[in-house]
This record gives sequence, C-alpha cells and structure tokens, in this order.
Amino acid sequence: MRRLRVQLTVLLALLGMLVLAWGAAIFLGARDAARSSASIQSSVDRVDELRQAATGLSREFVAMETSRRAYLLTGDRASRDARARAEVRAVEGFKRVSALSERWRNLPPLVSDVAAEYRAWVRTGQTELKARRRGAAAAALVASRGNADKHFRQLWALQARLEDQLARSQYSYARNQDRTYATAQALAVRTALMMLAALVLLAVWLRRAVGAPADALRSASGRLAGGDLETPVTLDVDNELGAVASDLETMRRRLAGRMEALERLRHLSAQVVGATSLQRLTEVALAGLQPEVGATRAILGAARPGGDLVLRALAGFPDSGVADDIVKADAEIRHVLPVGSLRAGQVVGLADLDEVAATTALHELVGKMGVRSLALVPLLSRGRFLGLLALCWTERHQLDREQEALLGLAGNQIAGALEAALRLEEAERAAGEARAVFYAIADGVLLTDPFGRVTAMNRALEALTGWTETDARGRPYAEVLPIATDQVGGPADLVSRYGRRVPVAVSSAPIFDARGRVVGGVDVIRDVSREREIDEVKSALISTVSHELRTPLTLIHGFAELLVLRDMPVERQRSSAVEILDASRRLARLIDDLLSVSRMESGRLVLDPRPLDLASVVERILSPFRAMAAKHTLRTKLPGSLPVVWGDPDKVEQILTNLVGNAIKYSPGGGEVLVTVDQDGDTVQVSVRDQGIGMSPRDMGQLFEKFYRVDREEVRRTGGTGLGLYITKRLVEMHGGRLWAESWPGVGSVFRFTLPTTSDELAGSGR
Repeated sequence: MRRLRVQLTVLLALLGMLVLAWGAAIFLGARDAARSSASIQSSVDRVDELRQAATGLSREFVAMETSRRAYLLTGDRASRDARARAEVRAVEGFKRVSALSERWRNLPPLVSDVAAEYRAWVRTGQTELKARRRGAAAAALVASRGNADKHFRQLWALQARLEDQLARSQYSYARNQDRTYATAQALAVRTALMMLAALVLLAVWLRRAVGAPADALRSASGRLAGGDLETPVTLDVDNELGAVASDLETMRRRLAGRMEALERLRHLSAQVVGATSLQRLTEVALAGLQPEVGATRAILGAARPGGDLVLRALAGFPDSGVADDIVKADAEIRHVLPVGSLRAGQVVGLADLDEVAATTALHELVGKMGVRSLALVPLLSRGRFLGLLALCWTERHQLDREQEALLGLAGNQIAGALEAALRLEEAERAAGEARAVFYAIADGVLLTDPFGRVTAMNRALEALTGWTETDARGRPYAEVLPIATDQVGGPADLVSRYGRRVPVAVSSAPIFDARGRVVGGVDVIRDVSREREIDEVKSALISTVSHELRTPLTLIHGFAELLVLRDMPVERQRSSAVEILDASRRLARLIDDLLSVSRMESGRLVLDPRPLDLASVVERILSPFRAMAAKHTLRTKLPGSLPVVWGDPDKVEQILTNLVGNAIKYSPGGGEVLVTVDQDGDTVQVSVRDQGIGMSPRDMGQLFEKFYRVDREEVRRTGGTGLGLYITKRLVEMHGGRLWAESWPGVGSVFRFTLPTTSDELAGSGR
C-alpha cells in the first residue's frame, strides 16, 4: 500500500529538476487550467447547492402530503399543524430555489411551473382540510374527487424533472472539469515532449499510475454526489487509490441500501395510512414487507387496556380457522412470548418454532399454522405498547441486522396506523351505540344545526310529525316541528305534516363543542296524548260525578228535612219517603256504575257463565218497566224456539236493563219499545228498538266512550253519567259478543248485541 508513495517521491524529484526548464509553459497552462477549473467548480458548487435545495423542497412536499392525508383520516390536529409547518418550510425552499436558479436560463421556467402546480395543489388541499373540519363525511366527499391527489402527482412529476435537469447539469460540469484537467495535462505532456523526450515515458507512467485512477475516483465521487447509487465503484490498482475506491464502493452500497429502505418505508407508510380496518392493515403490512424479508403470513394482535394481547387479524393463511386455534392456545402463547423485549421496542426473531414450542398444544398449533419461523415486531406509539405484528415464514429464516432495523422502522409506521384504526374502530362502535339509542328511543328526538336546520330525527319523531328523516333534513325547525298552543304556558300540540294535532311535551337544550360554542340543538318531544286523555277523563269524572251525586243528595236532604221539621199528612210523608227511596236508588246505581268501570279497567270483574233461557230473562227484565212506563208500550218478538245462550245471568240482565232503560228514558213522548231476539249462526242477536229522539251520525261517533253524552237539550234534561253504554259494551265484549247501534234523528234508535250459544266462544273472549 506504500508503493504509490515511493513512486510519487521519485517523480517529484525528477519533476523538480525539470521545473526550471519548462516551468514557464507549465505555469501558463496551469494558470489557464486553474481559472477554468475554478469557474467550473463554482458552477458545480452552485448546482449542488441548488440540487440540495430542490431535494429539501421534495421532502417538504412529501411531509405536507403525508400530514394532509393523516389529518383527513384521523382529524388529528397535530397532523394539521405538521402540514402547516411543512408548508412554511416549502415556501422558504421555493424562495431559495428560485434565487439559485436565476443563473441558468433554462431553469426559471421549470421552477415557475413547479411553483404554479404547487399553488394549485395547496389550494385543493386547503379545500379538503376545510371540509374535514365539518366532519369526516364531508371530507370524504371532497377527497373522493381526487383533485389534491391529481395536483400532487403533477407537482411531483415537475419536481422530478427539475431534479433530473439539475443532475444532468451537475454531471455536465463535472465532465467539463475533467476535460479541463485533461487539457492541462495534455499541454504539460506536449510541452515536456518538446523539451525533453525522456519525460514522455515519465508522463505515460504518471497517467497510468496516478491520473487514470484519480479520474476514475473523481468520476465515481461525482456520480455519488449526483445521486447515482446504481453504478459500482471499481478501480483495479493495488495502492492507496484502490483502497479509497473500495471505501467508496462500500459507502455506495450502504447508501443504496438506506435509500431503498427509505423508499420502501415511504411506500409502506402511504399504504398503511389508508388502511381503515385492522384486517386491511395486516394485509397491507404483509404485502409491503414480503418483498423485503420474504414473510408469507402475518398475525396482528392488539393490546387491551390491561396490557394483554388479543388476536385481531390474520393475513396470508389459507385456512381462517387457524384463528380459533390461536385463541385456544392463548395461555401457552403468553408463556413463551418475550413480553419484556417487545415492550422495550426490540424486534425478536424466532428462527425455529419447534425449539420454542415447549408444550404439545404449541407443537400442534405450529403444525396447523404451517409456519417454521417468526419475527415479532412490537408496535409502540409515543412509548405506549399498542400491539404486536408477527411475520411468519413457512421455511426456516434467520433475521439479519438490516432486516431487524427495517422491521423496527416499519413497526413505527404500522403502530401509528394501528392507533388510528383502533381509534376509528372505537369511534364507530360508540357512534353505532349512539345511533341505535337515538333511533330506538321511544320519545321523538330532533337535532338541528346552529342555524336551526334539521340534521337528524329518530323513528319516533317520524311517526309523530309525518316527516321522514330524509325529507326533513335541511329544513327549518319550525317547518318540521310546528307547535301550536292556545295560551302562553298552556298545553302544546304538535301539528303533523298532514294536519293532525298531537299533544306533546317538548324539552330543548343547546349542544356545545369542546370550546363551549353552540354547534346545534337537541329537542326531545314526548307524546302526552295518554296523559292528556287521563286528565280530561279525570276532569269529566269529577264534573259528572259531582253533578250526579249532588242531584239525589239534594232530594234526599230536602225531603228528609221536610219529614223532620214539618208535620205533614201521612200521604205526603209517604210521597216524600218514595222520593228519598228513588234518589237513594239513583245514587246506588251511580256508585255501582263507577265500581263496575273500576273493576273492568283493573281486570277484577269476572264473569260466572252458565246456560241461560234468554226469553225468560227478557220477560223478567221488562216486567218492572211495564209497571213504571205508563207512556210506553213494551213488546217482545221472540222465536218459537231459542237455543240456550251462555252468559253471566246478572251481567246479561244488567245489559238488557241498561238498553231498555235508555230506550224509555230517551223516548220522552212515549211510543213503542220493541225487544227482538233472533238466532244468527252460533250466536243470538238481541235488538232494542225505540221511537225516541234519535241521534245523528256525528253524535254516534263517541257513543260508547266513557262519560260521553250527546250535547242536546233533551239529553241534558234526563241526567246521567255517560257510563251506561260504556259498561254495556264492555260487558257484551266480555261475553264474546259485540254491541252496535243505528239511529235516526226524530225517528228513534236500535241497539243490537250478540251472545254466544256455546261456552267455547265465551272462553275465548278473555274473561
């Protein structure tokens, strides 16, 4: 290795002897060469500086694009801030590139094209970022157009052209510099030949031993400086220059390996960022790492809050049932995992699983999985252990240091994507739960934006309003939920889309964001029809009962006071006692009606069915009415033979008593009351016809409801609670029959009901 040093020493001595002879020529040639070399070197340095600035600008483009995609996917503010910082650095880089490129006429137009495309890319990217602040759905809609991605690809192509132009310029200057040195050397040789023929041999030797290797080294260093990592550095000399060439070749290989690794990681990072599910993340990671390390299968485990690993995804396995086998062997797997090393961030390679499998269950699992070697890649984010990626080989595989380093860097990229996917999964789960509660809740719920426009409504509110969520979205609050009230603070009614009024209770509240700003509102609308109906029934009950109780009590009190305070004839006393008796009976009927309604609605009223002779029941009911109703003619129309009916004797008598009593009561002018009994298949139909005041169709709409009485003077004069027909209808239905009416104003009414002739129908009526 010292041979070149000795040779150069001898050469220098000879050159010293010749320097006086041809020094002048050498001086002139060297001066010209030095000037030319300095100029070329200055250009090379400027090109190199410009190229470094362009390369830095490319890195900022990549940083901006990566941060933009991360923010669109996760909404992470740190990603948005990182993009903003990269944009600031990119602006400074543009200034520097523009200033350095002004020396060359062919570069400013290309730089201007890059700047114009950069501005277009930034504008479209800003549009997507603004959409992301309104929500992931809006960002996805804008991003689906692909404007930002298209501009980024065009920008990257222009930037590549710029860097390629700079590389060619740098290479051209280097070659010019080489040619300058070659020219100077040729001048020296020609001068030496003219002065001393002997120096020809010395110059040839110098060219062969020193000049050519030095040129080769300079060319190789120029290529390396220009980014050419593909061309090998070779120099077949056994001296110091050969050693330098060997070092340069080693450096080239390492740089090429590093650049390839960085490129692979860049591609892998771009791919895993787009993975929105753990299964997809595992598949992308395997596809990205398989060409580098040769793994054919992958297993992804995520850490629970307690730190335990749970299997989440498989990729590359022909049989998906392997997942069940892995879960079953969970305890054995935990025992052999190097958890400490993994939590410390160390990649662990298991070259032979047969040696690691300490139990029969693990041996069987390894056989079912069809793998021979494993590489355990820890996934850590900000020092927190998120999970584990296990890469599998079907043949024995030993990791080398380069592969371990590559997997470590890849694990950092995959960990970030895993964290984002887990957050997305949790957000989707929470959103799904909230959506299920929102749409399943019994009360109506309406969501609005800060401007009062509807953004969502649940199924209960759709039923109340008549609006569907799709039709209502974007409409004003007052249009979808119009509330009508007769007085301030009074009961409120919701007017549906089709004009139906529904009694409701509305509760409203604003929705705040993390900064306390109002971002919308929520209204809970509860249907209070039942409560309103109960209140109305309660009021009607109090009003009716108090009125009906007051009348007989007044009579009882008045006639009793006459009997006590005055001396009256016996006939007058008897008449007063009769009035007291009638009033007490009326009071008893009212109490009986109220008790019957209470028992019916509580389910405590039970029938005692038995066979009945309906004809005798009808005659028994009409007998007392014939004695009381002097103005009326009570007739029956009974067939010669009637089947036995099934019913509770007391309740059937109550039904007939109510209907016949109503026929007499609402026929103040007298007339005929006809009771008809006919057989109709398996039932017997009973009709009670009168020639009374009758009713209009409008009056009959609520005829069988509690406390309902027709609003007419003739009806008000007769008194009553409005419970008789309600009780009668319920009793008929409890017997398995039905009750209906026909009426004509001024002509009269007909009330018909049916009773079963068999006990089966009565049993099926739900006693």
